[in-house]
Amino acid sequence: MNLTPVAIASYYDHAATGNIRIVKTDAIDGSSLAGAVFEIRASSDIVRPDGSIAALDGETVATITTDETGEARADNLPLGLGTARYEVVETQAPAGFLLDRTTHIVDLTYADQKTPVVEARLNVSDDYTKVDISKVDASGEQEVEGARLTLYGPDKTEIDSWTSSDKPHRVEHLAPGTYSLREMMSPRTYDLAEEITFEIKDTGEVQSVAMKDAPIEIKGQVDKRQELVQPIEKGLLANGDGKNRAAMQTNTDGLFSYTIDARNDSTTWVDEFTITDDLECAEDDTARFVSIETPVAIGDLNGLCNVWYRTTPLDSTDVDEPANATLDDGHENPWLESDEVKESLGEDCRLVDYDGWHLWKADVSTTESTTLEAKELDLASNTVVTGIRIEYGAVAAGFTTRSDADSWTRDDLKDEHDDLDDAKAILGTDARGAIVHMQATSAYTPQTALTNSARVDLCRNGGGDKLESHDEDSVIQRCTLPQDLPATGSVPIAACITALLTSGAAALWFARLRSIPKKR
Repeated sequence: MNLTPVAIASYYDHAATGNIRIVKTDAIDGSSLAGAVFEIRASSDIVRPDGSIAALDGETVATITTDETGEARADNLPLGLGTARYEVVETQAPAGFLLDRTTHIVDLTYADQKTPVVEARLNVSDDYTKVDISKVDASGEQEVEGARLTLYGPDKTEIDSWTSSDKPHRVEHLAPGTYSLREMMSPRTYDLAEEITFEIKDTGEVQSVAMKDAPIEIKGQVDKRQELVQPIEKGLLANGDGKNRAAMQTNTDGLFSYTIDARNDSTTWVDEFTITDDLECAEDDTARFVSIETPVAIGDLNGLCNVWYRTTPLDSTDVDEPANATLDDGHENPWLESDEVKESLGEDCRLVDYDGWHLWKADVSTTESTTLEAKELDLASNTVVTGIRIEYGAVAAGFTTRSDADSWTRDDLKDEHDDLDDAKAILGTDARGAIVHMQATSAYTPQTALTNSARVDLCRNGGGDKLESHDEDSVIQRCTLPQDLPATGSVPIAACITALLTSGAAALWFARLRSIPKKR
């Protein structure tokens, strides 16, 4: 028996493998991108030499994430029978970048016995979203500077804030989705735009969004109409110049009324809306103020107004009045808090000057009429009311005390003989102007005239060109002696005399009206 020992040597061949190294960069500047996640998938069944299955078609064999250098590597990938094909798919892009939706094909092929590991390098770049946001005028062509804008994401969180310039503002790296743009403060001469929403698409192409601002142009109107009073002096007749068209009042105590209507004819709201009734006839002592029935308005934002009065001689009491509808009505306008507006208008932020005016009643309802009588003021015997003012704060576009649109365009709107048969006829309508009740005095004669004027002042964002509006309306009536011209039987001769006598007074009155000082 041969007992010679036998030595057995075993040799093992390690199967060659491959790896895929991915380099991830910014598509624009080439910088390295961390945080990109990739899946390595078998593009078909990968079969080992012994016939076993290393990976099935579509099976994910590795998941890797790029590091700060922008690199990631999948090791120990089987080569199958000599060549294995893999698919590289990005499943998650770095924050702020778009997902690369390309399926990259990588073939790993056995080289030789001296190459245990076959390596493939794959360069992948990610683009990102870019959106240019413009603030433009109504034409859409001119960039509007000075608007404070804020961009909000799909979850309503603030993403970016800026002030518009003469160029679009670019925002990059937004995830695709729905965003909203809000104007926090418009330029002073433009209206605040409504919030807009827009979609950011999944593309690296530059997208554009434009928010339009409409320029502000403030407009307002006032309309004053009068009843025809019967003079209290015996032997005098109304309609001294023959131009009045209303019927004379039948009472003999000199009572008459007139109406004041006003509206905001702008396409936007205003901060300040003020109606002032200058009672020239009271200052001239041809009539006395009796009472006022306050207007019922449509479009007043807080439903309240303040009523003021002025006297002759000027009353020195109540110098510091607390009421201010512009600042106290609850509406918000950041321009009223700006240094620019306060330097122009003062701390009270009102365009209209209140020097010499006294608060009669604050927080008067604008949805129902309130009657205020002069006797309530308990004035001294030598003191008379020579002005009434109704102060509104912010009012909406379309604010009016008279809803009949056609009545605002009639031919005689500014006729000084704009007469009414009965001021009370406006009662019961959904909106109605102020009704001012007066009483003619014995000073109303052919040598004088009953003159009354009213004005409305509107202001937005501190006023200025197209940010404020002023309108005036006046009425006048004269009386005469009951004498007829010979051979005509129509126009009283005294009417001609009266017109001559009162024309100088009327001229002085118009000169005074034009010279009313404004606060600015």
